Amino acid sequence: MKKNESKFIGIKEIVAVTLFSVLTFVISMLTAMPFAASVHLQLYVGYALMAIISGPIYVLMISKAPKIGTQVLFFGLKGLYMLLMGQVLTGIIFIIGGVLCELIVMGDGYRNMVKSGVAYALHTTLYGLGSFFPVIFFADNYAKQLIDKGYQQELVDTMLSLYRSPLIVATVALVLMISSVIGMCIGSRMIKKHFQPAGVA
Repeated sequence: MKKNESKFIGIKEIVAVTLFSVLTFVISMLTAMPFAASVHLQLYVGYALMAIISGPIYVLMISKAPKIGTQVLFFGLKGLYMLLMGQVLTGIIFIIGGVLCELIVMGDGYRNMVKSGVAYALHTTLYGLGSFFPVIFFADNYAKQLIDKGYQQELVDTMLSLYRSPLIVATVALVLMISSVIGMCIGSRMIKKHFQPAGVA
């Protein structure tokens, strides 16, 4: 970073991070869709694909905007979307998660793939577990909302039992962490082999 360059994100970085955040959000929706009929596949395969595919996008983002505020904005935008959708608890957790990710990469963290990787793993794990929070804390209300949307009672009962299982929560979190590492490794390799030579990063 140049001497006179600000340590905080500016308009250019805000636009870039916003686009990257929206892109990873779209990817999370697309990777979930093929497995919508199976809660198990959605939790494990869909979330894992999200973390892996979004990894290179995240690495490119932090190379383009390695400044204070990037992590908060990246996760905070998703938190804001959740708040607008009425999922207050999940939205607040996402925003807090963005602050924690920012604290992890403070200083040289954006240039440090280990610290950036930890922040990415925390981001994807909290994001993947986002659907668990309303079930864990507001099970009855969540079930009613699903029924009102047309979900069958059997499917709702299955979802509730899965989302409230400590073993499921732990294994999903583990899968997301491992997938995040894979995504970061792929992203780092792509940066060195393709993005940097092309002048993109």
